[in-house]
Amino acid sequence: MADHETLRRYVRRLDPATRSQLIVDNAWLSDSETVARRGGAAIGIGVLAGLMEEFSARLDTWRDPSTSDGWLAPRLHYALRLTRAEASDPDVWTWLAVRFHWYVEWRWDGRKGIVENRWRGEIHKQAFALLWWGAELFRNGADYGPVVRAFIRQDLPNSYLHRPLVRCRSLALALVDVILPRDGETALSADDVNDLARVLNLVTAGSLPEVQTNFQRDDSRNLQTWVRNGASAADWDELPVGPPCADTTSESLAGGRMLAERGREFAHEAAERLNTRSAKRRATATR
Repeated sequence: MADHETLRRYVRRLDPATRSQLIVDNAWLSDSETVARRGGAAIGIGVLAGLMEEFSARLDTWRDPSTSDGWLAPRLHYALRLTRAEASDPDVWTWLAVRFHWYVEWRWDGRKGIVENRWRGEIHKQAFALLWWGAELFRNGADYGPVVRAFIRQDLPNSYLHRPLVRCRSLALALVDVILPRDGETALSADDVNDLARVLNLVTAGSLPEVQTNFQRDDSRNLQTWVRNGASAADWDELPVGPPCADTTSESLAGGRMLAERGREFAHEAAERLNTRSAKRRATATR
């Protein structure tokens, strides 16, 4: 594969001026190296490039750029097949942000420009890492449906993606159901979403969520096979099929739901005890 068809990473941290110059010069290969797997195999990005070309042709579909996340996240995850270890490299995401800089500019440019962490930042901030990790953590095996729902609310990925507790897939799926119920119940407010995240950190601090989810473990074998097989061009009008896995069972899903419901039950009380801004706002609203 030619260099422009393979995934790369920057070999040094780019300062904003250098990054801007690389974009102006269309020199995104500079200061980078190929990401190689064990045995030296490169990772192709031809399908990803095709997806981004298709996405660029659809920009008028989304009047608000944030509403495009639910469409792009599962398709990006399908097209860019990485292991979690590979996806943990911030220099990979920085390279992709420069390679497809037009997307970062379209999605994240605001009155004060683009915040630096959209180029290089944590997984709940960086433009492409946010989408990929959101799809990885909120998918139910091969079903990307929960991912689409998770990105309806920006405060869900923003408040949870970086928290270790959502590495437990059954709990992550339960959070989507609790925050964005499908049965007509009222969705949680932004304050409630943040309060729930805070109390779940406390709930899971003494006992890992895996204890309540039947000691659920990631189905790494099926994921590795899916990654090695690589992506093929898809009909982007259709929601793609993700990696099959057997890491969610009825027992683990029930345990995840129990944890999420327990957190919701105590979220307001915990916020009041901590005297958070959300608790103060609720107190003011009830006067």
